[in-house]
Amino acid sequence: MKYKKYKIERKADKKIRSRKFIKLLLTLGFLGFVLYTAFQIFFQKPQPENLDALAKIAVQKDITLKLKGASNVKLVSVKLLQGEKEFVLYEGKPSKDGKVYLSISPKKMGIEDGKGQVLVSLRYGLFGRKTYRVSTFIDTQPPKIEPLSYTEYVVQGGAGAVKVRVKDGTQAFLYVGSDRYPMYRLEKGYFFTLFPIRVDQDPSTPIKVVAYDDVGNTSELLLKTKIGKGNFRIDKIQLTEEFIDKVIIPLLGKHLPPKEAFKEVNEMWRKRDVEKLKEIGSISEGKKLWQGNFLQLPSSKVISTFGDIRYYYYQGEEVSTSRHMGYDFASTERAPIPASNDGIVVFTGSLGIYGNAIIIDHGFGLMSLYGHLSEIKVKKGELVKKGEIIGNTGNTGLALGDHLHFGILVHGIEVNPREWLDARWIKTRIERVLDAQ
Repeated sequence: MKYKKYKIERKADKKIRSRKFIKLLLTLGFLGFVLYTAFQIFFQKPQPENLDALAKIAVQKDITLKLKGASNVKLVSVKLLQGEKEFVLYEGKPSKDGKVYLSISPKKMGIEDGKGQVLVSLRYGLFGRKTYRVSTFIDTQPPKIEPLSYTEYVVQGGAGAVKVRVKDGTQAFLYVGSDRYPMYRLEKGYFFTLFPIRVDQDPSTPIKVVAYDDVGNTSELLLKTKIGKGNFRIDKIQLTEEFIDKVIIPLLGKHLPPKEAFKEVNEMWRKRDVEKLKEIGSISEGKKLWQGNFLQLPSSKVISTFGDIRYYYYQGEEVSTSRHMGYDFASTERAPIPASNDGIVVFTGSLGIYGNAIIIDHGFGLMSLYGHLSEIKVKKGELVKKGEIIGNTGNTGLALGDHLHFGILVHGIEVNPREWLDARWIKTRIERVLDAQ
């Protein structure tokens, strides 16, 4: 009997312990659930990273909201409130990479111009809720562009100018095909810029002004400027071993076979230097610094012109080609060089194929380039006056002898200097446009 009683009591104890264990598991599970929920609610709140993109809405606004900590987000709701009206901009789950894509077309959706509120509501975890509120302004009216004056005919390798008035616009650019150039804001909502036509520009290339307001609306104005074909000289240049040994190899600082050495300097260096000119030319004073026509090197002879197509031969074989993108002026050896016009020195130093060089900014994207110098007498940031001596001619860089490579840049693109040496051309093609009201 005693054994039987002991067995019954032991069985009862097991049941009690089993109940306690189950109760403990349930308690731990409940505490885990509470802690998990609390962690998600208080510590794992998802956060939209770029809500400021909703502060301004244009006629068409495509926005990507990125959610930080979006792995536990169950639902995203984006609504725009305007008075008593409510517009649903988005409702659903974020993408796998935690992004919400919005495409807002106020006019199609019946949203009026003016103020509003955007609510971004998130449901996350089991019970997490969070709403972010953004004040917004809706503006679907694009800026208006009024053409005042522009250059109506530009030859390949030449330059032009355009001036417009932009109502309700804050920024404007000029496009020559896919090339974009900044326009400089003047008083009374006027914008002005110079523009280059590349030496190989397709005559059918469209030229247009694009204006932007601070919300992102745009307007376009197509100009009727015609592009004429240029007439460029062809030169055939025979390369000698002496030139390769005395000019090319010292430039490279290493020995290569003659053809390879010349191609590296004439092609690879030239490409790099063209990019450097574009970089320098991208920042310019937003005002006119030049006065009248530009000066030619005194008592000089023109030995090469702009746009010349050059074919280089070595031992009877054509090895490379290039375009000469300036004027070469030859005078006496180490001749003093005057600044061709008023401006600010923006570059001095070694510039690849151009050798020792100086670049002067004349405003509105217009710059002058002086290459192959033997001596530089000015410093970057210095204000120079027309006729002031800035250096001496030389044969540094890719030069066959002592001379000055004189170039004109418009937004970093070399254009024909001959135009800028002509006072009448500047007055009728450029300054007339600048002075238009």
